[in-house]
Amino acid sequence: MNYVLVDLADRNNFYPFSLTRSVAELRVGMFTFQQRWELSLASETSIFTAKYLQNLYSNNDFLSTKDPLIFINVTCLPTDDLIVEINNLAEGEKLMDEAGKWIATHCTDRDLAKILLANLPPKIASDVKWIKNAVHLLAIQASLIQTDFNWIKSNRKGQIPDPSNRVVNSDNIFIEESATVTCSNLNATEGPIYIGKQAIIMEGVSIRGPFALGDKGVVKMNTSIYGATTIGPKCVAGGEIKNSIIMGYSNKAHEGYLGDSILGFWCNVGAGTSNSNIKNTAGKVQLWNEATHEWDTIGQKMGMLVGDYSRFAIQSSINTGSYIGVSANVFGNGLLPKNLPDFTWGILPGYQLEKALDDIQNWKILKESNISEMEKNILTYLHRGIK
Repeated sequence: MNYVLVDLADRNNFYPFSLTRSVAELRVGMFTFQQRWELSLASETSIFTAKYLQNLYSNNDFLSTKDPLIFINVTCLPTDDLIVEINNLAEGEKLMDEAGKWIATHCTDRDLAKILLANLPPKIASDVKWIKNAVHLLAIQASLIQTDFNWIKSNRKGQIPDPSNRVVNSDNIFIEESATVTCSNLNATEGPIYIGKQAIIMEGVSIRGPFALGDKGVVKMNTSIYGATTIGPKCVAGGEIKNSIIMGYSNKAHEGYLGDSILGFWCNVGAGTSNSNIKNTAGKVQLWNEATHEWDTIGQKMGMLVGDYSRFAIQSSINTGSYIGVSANVFGNGLLPKNLPDFTWGILPGYQLEKALDDIQNWKILKESNISEMEKNILTYLHRGIK
């Protein structure tokens, strides 16, 4: 059976991260949404996303065929029971939860409306769990780190922690054989700790789980990390980090605080930069919703959401509940504004496209990569103000 992961019904809930990539690529825990579904399905998947993003994904053949496929809402969390229900769908059938939210359809259609409105009455799945939006990633990541850890520990062989480390609850720690971890404090009492392939934990680091470090990630000396925290592949982490997600290829490499926040891909946080995650009044935090152009009330704690390719100057002071869009070059005095849109220069719009693309290329070179033509096309599309 061929499976297609669909984010079109819910991608607006994951701005700014879904502006530059499918929700299927977002990372929380050890895996991306797509990787987690593929492990559960024991099958590769294709991605069906917004038209301007579709060319990012090489397996687009399904769009030009009439073969029956199973389309799956990527924001639904896979479970063994749900996989059985999805695989039991007959052609023309769809699966929904008890509240009427679409989960999956088995059909030959390629139009989203027809996929969601399949002809036959829906089957109903019970006890379905969803990732609702970007902020919800922070709330659910402890559970996902545990689920991912269980899978990895059952399917891979790790290394015994080096005796130079101080380890608490070693059974809840998994270090890939190619990783390097020395002279550090690893406490997995409150959740698992996972260290990815070729990752490096330098001397003096203190980590309290749940925690996941992606392949080739680096945690610098004397860093303090509190769970639940995800640091993706080829990221560099330093300073103090708590309940945050750094999705991939980004740097928060120096002193400063990152709390209750999400950084996208290819971001950089300058030395001494810190974010607030609670108001002085301990009151409710409001966060800009880019999809509805309204302020949402989140709760008592919220740091910031930072879109792909955005960067902060040294000593930046980031306000409680800040939304920073795609490719923002942020600098300014005092507490920065809470809503900085795509292509901000300083604290105002005006980051010219060619300059932004050149700067992204410079940052990519630092990690032995290059900006692709598809990325340039996506950023050009967004620079025109189209969402």
